[in-house]
Parts: sequence; structure tokens; C-alpha cells
Amino acid sequence: MEVSIMKKIIIFISFLIGGIAFNSCDQDLLDIKQQGALNPDEYYANATDDQALQLISPIYSAVYTGLFWNGTFNGMSDDGNTFDNLNVNAQNHPGNGMFTNLYRINYLCNMIIERLPENSDVKKQVIGEAYFWRAYVNLYLIRLWGTPPLVDHVLSESELTPANGEPAALWDYVETSLDEAINRLPEKAGLNQQAIIGGRVTKHSAYALLGKTQVIKGDYAGAINTLDEVIGSGKYELLDDYRDLYHLPGDFCDEYIWEYNLDDADQANYLNEGDNRPVTLTWRTENVTVPGGFTEQGYGGADFRKELYDFYVARGEQGKPRQLGTVWSYEDILNRFVELAISADTAEAKEDFWGGEPVMSSCEGYFRCKMLPWNDEIFTYATLQNVRYKVNWPGMRYAEVLLLYAEACVQSGTNLTEGLNALNLVRQRAGLTDLSSYTFDDLKDEKRAEMAYESERYFDLVRWGDAPSILANRGTYTYQFRGYLPGTQSYDVTTIPVVGAEGFQVGRDELFPFPYTECTLNPNLIQNPNW
Repeated sequence: MEVSIMKKIIIFISFLIGGIAFNSCDQDLLDIKQQGALNPDEYYANATDDQALQLISPIYSAVYTGLFWNGTFNGMSDDGNTFDNLNVNAQNHPGNGMFTNLYRINYLCNMIIERLPENSDVKKQVIGEAYFWRAYVNLYLIRLWGTPPLVDHVLSESELTPANGEPAALWDYVETSLDEAINRLPEKAGLNQQAIIGGRVTKHSAYALLGKTQVIKGDYAGAINTLDEVIGSGKYELLDDYRDLYHLPGDFCDEYIWEYNLDDADQANYLNEGDNRPVTLTWRTENVTVPGGFTEQGYGGADFRKELYDFYVARGEQGKPRQLGTVWSYEDILNRFVELAISADTAEAKEDFWGGEPVMSSCEGYFRCKMLPWNDEIFTYATLQNVRYKVNWPGMRYAEVLLLYAEACVQSGTNLTEGLNALNLVRQRAGLTDLSSYTFDDLKDEKRAEMAYESERYFDLVRWGDAPSILANRGTYTYQFRGYLPGTQSYDVTTIPVVGAEGFQVGRDELFPFPYTECTLNPNLIQNPNW
């Protein structure tokens, strides 16, 4: 490895992870050329098509790893409502690891964009994917930190302490990156083609992400035009049964704008076989046998809220596909046990459900079923310590495209007929009647119902200005659930105040803090307000 590249990579990675400072290193040691090491400039310049695929592979994998931030985001919204801000600061904030990972991905994308020659169709697609993922991670950086440093190229040694980015330049970086992706990425030929793409991002993936960016930015006219590229293409449609989302029948469906392919994974699919979602996304199970799934897996509390269930009930969705595909009541679970012949009747189901001490922490008697793995969706070699899920994970759904389009229309007061049609498509799949007109509040409610537990609710509440009121008491109480009160159908729930919990803090919690280590290493980085 050439010395200039070695220095650049070592010091830049140090900046990203807030790790060891190399200022005290002997320059002579850094200037020694490593024998037998390959110059990265030469590797990228001479990469074969297969090697180009290997360069994009870790980017897909790194982005996918970030999906498990959704537990954090859900807890910060009113769907989970567990994030209590208790003793949280810039040193221990859960976003610190996200910050590091996003900049690592940005770096890998810039390496491909700057150094891989565009001299084959395969490399052209890989470069287009790099532009896409560069835009994706920077959109998250803006949403979470507001003014993150703009790193639009592989930094030299003199550039390793960048200042906060300017909002206009940051948004332009995302949008122009997506324009570059659109110019390079292939597209599906039509419906029923997603399996041929293999879950990789496409031209319309980039259009969808660009439209989402424009809605978040407030460019509603631009979003309408951009999202219409996806809607008008005729290449995407909603999956028939909402309950099939995040399950095997949904793999490679026309609702998934792109997805992370976990079954029969190989080099072209960018992931090791399976993932550990059964561990990270299931219920707290020292007390419960998961219906239709497996036993004694998972961790954390069952922080799925009565308030969300009541929201579906008030909308007339109780017993309809979207409620049954999102959140269950205790009765829904007992019925599921009987339906699957795990138990002969409700009385037996109660005994089967409670596998240990009859108490569930952080629970009001309601349980997320969206993303809950079933037994036939686990790789057969799984053990209790090594469970792997073989269901694809959608990176973005067509339902979100429709809702973003409807939002852009109602926010701008234009194309309202088309926006209403988009909104009603989502309602029809949920088993609801069409609206004859709609308001911004209708849109907000529809998006909450459609996309619960998919990590968007927290961001929506912040950008809509609703977080201060809706999340004012976030995390201030926790609960214990023990089933029914003796001789009744009423839930036995204990409400426990969380001492010192702050709820959403106006003027601070709209943004995450820059990690303390980054501010320490980089004197040019100004911390976000009140952190």
C-alpha cells in the first residue's frame, strides 16, 4: 500500500470512529511501504467486474446492519414510547454508532465513485449503486444531525477535521448523487420482475428515494414530479395481503422498491446467509412461546403499546389485515395459539403462552406481530444461540411512495385528485372505504397505520412539528403485564413511573448530539443545541 493512501485511510478511519489519534506517530513508520500489499488505486483501476461486485457488497451489508436501529427509532416514537432520555448525553447516545457507520459507508461509496473506471455495464451499475447509497446515508445524517460535515470526496490529510455542513450544500449532495444514480442504474422491465433484479437498487429505487428526500426537504412540487416516475411506471403495486409483508410470501413482490435478499445468499446478493432478526426483533420470551414460531428466543421488553392498538380500533381496523399484521392484543395471541393448533382452547392457550413467571416487563398486554418470524422462516440449521431468518427485508415499500406522493399533494394544495387516489390505494388494501377528500391529518393517520414499527414515525413527528406534544411524556412510565385479572377479561397491568425520565425535550431532541469523541477530535465541529 502506498504511503499517502495508507496515511489517508488510517487517519480518516480514526476520525470516523473517534479512536486513536495518530499525531504522535513517527512519520518514518507511516512512510514505510508495506511489502506485498496492493495499492488501492491500482486495485480499483484494474478491477474486474467480479471485483467491482465485491466492492459494492460490503456497502449493502453495512447499510443492512443499520436496519436494527429501528428498535431505537421505534422506542423514540409513540409506537414504542420507551426512550426516556434518562442520563443520555453525547457520550452514550444510541445514535453514536449510527454516525460512525454512516460515514464509513459514505467513504466506501466515494472510493468507488472516484476510483472505479466506468468501462463496463457491471461497473456502471456498481457506480450507480455507490451514488445511491451515498445519498441514502447522507439523508440519514441530515435527518439525525442537521448539519453533519459534508464529505463529498475521499479526504486528504489536511481535510480530516471538517466543519458542520451547510444545509443547502448537504441537500444538494443527496439530490445530485441520486441524479447520478438514476443515470446509471437499470430498471425492472415490468411487474413480476423483482426476483430478476435480486433486490438490488434500481433506477426507480433512486427516483423513490429522491422523492422522499424532496418531501422531507419541503420541495413538494419536485416530489410530485419525481414520485410520479415511480407511480406512472406501472412497475410497482401493493401486495394483496398486508399480513404477508415481512414474511416469505412478500419476498420479491412488486411492493418492495428494493430489498435485502437473505435466502440462498451468494456474492450477487451481498449478505451472509440469513440474519439474526429472530433474536433482535422478537418478544421477551422467557415468559412466552411465540405462536407459530420458536421458543425461548429474543430479548428486551415487549414495548408495544395499548395506545397504538386503540388507534387501530378507533379507525375501524380491529380484526382487519393491517391491525392483524401489525399489533396483537392478548386475545389475538390466544386465538392465534388455537388457530395454529398449539392449544386446544383459550384456557390451554393461556397456559402455553406463559412459559415462566406470569409477568412481562415493558408491556401493557399488546404485542407487535409485524416482523415476527414464523417457524418456517428460520434456516433449519438454527440453534437457540444462532438463529437466522431467511425472509427478505424491504428497504422501501411502494405504499410509502404512495403516501409520500399524497403528502406532497396535500401539502402543496395541488394534484389533490391524484393524491387522493394514491391514499385510497393504501386504504383499500387495508380493508377501509375510500375517502372522498382528505386533509393533512388524514394523511398523518394513514401513514402511522400503514408504517407502524418501520422507523419512520419518529422522523415524521419531528418534521411535522408534532413531537413536542405527542412525545411530551415519552418514556415516563413503564408497565408490567400479568394476563387477566382473576375472574375477569380485564388486563392486569401495573404502571410504574420512571424516576428522572424527561420525555421529549423541545430545543434539543429534534436532533441527535454529535458523538462526544468526534467533537473532541474535531475542533471545527459545533455541537447541536443543548447537548
